[in-house]
Amino acid sequence: MLNVDFSRIFFGSLSESVKIILIILVLMVLVELFVLKFKDKIMRFVDKNIFLSYLISSFFGIIPGCVGTFAMDSLYMSGLLGFGGIVAVMIATSGDEAFLMLSAALKGDLSWQILLLLTLVLFVMGILGGFIADFLRKKSGMRFCEKCRITFHKKDEFRLKHFIKEHIYNHIIKKHIWKIFLWLWAALFFISFLQDVINVDFTGGQMVYILIIAALVGVLPISGPNLFLFIMFMKGLVPFSVLLTNSIIQDGHGLLPIIGFSLEDAFKIKLFNFIFGLAVGLAVLALGF
Repeated sequence: MLNVDFSRIFFGSLSESVKIILIILVLMVLVELFVLKFKDKIMRFVDKNIFLSYLISSFFGIIPGCVGTFAMDSLYMSGLLGFGGIVAVMIATSGDEAFLMLSAALKGDLSWQILLLLTLVLFVMGILGGFIADFLRKKSGMRFCEKCRITFHKKDEFRLKHFIKEHIYNHIIKKHIWKIFLWLWAALFFISFLQDVINVDFTGGQMVYILIIAALVGVLPISGPNLFLFIMFMKGLVPFSVLLTNSIIQDGHGLLPIIGFSLEDAFKIKLFNFIFGLAVGLAVLALGF
């Protein structure tokens, strides 16, 4: 008979999830405003030179959520951004999971040093990965879909009523917040339950398999399952290398527009990021992190 206080775990994880989701909601609104305000000015530099495209792509990738990634998706689908650029943004992004990391840092559950380190590493890896991806593309002669689709924003983008309806309600609340909340609650409940039932303690030998699982979870083109990896890291159950591997490979909802645009392109992007992320993660794990 399991001696587990289910009500404590249930309501404890629920209370924690509500606190976190309220912080995430505020952060998502602020990020949405930031991207809308400065996106066009920043994207003007993308076609200036190839290195700058990696730099800008990685910058948009480290912006929490999917709006920055979707902006670069539009450039890729319109032919203004190359393979290396889209690879860079997908490596750098952590999707909606970045909001959880920010909220954890604001609550004091995660050190700002760790958050800044992860963000910096993802930014640099995005640039490096983009460069390698374009090098391999040129050497192999890979071809990509040449269809074009350019998304234009309406003139009333910044009108209060439009912003509340389209960006806060239709985008943030209907498409993101409730899903993040459910995944977050499930992750907190499940991991708290495991810690109460068994003494979760992975050894060094097992960690390689955990890292591979983190990589496979990152392949999924959705946000949610990746929250489990971050919470495990936050609770000290897995090292930085596992979180980094998952963060490099996963892209939240960022790949969904590319999947609809060209399934073949999406496969090539994800395959490169999987191999690149796994190689980086194993190297970092071998260094003891």
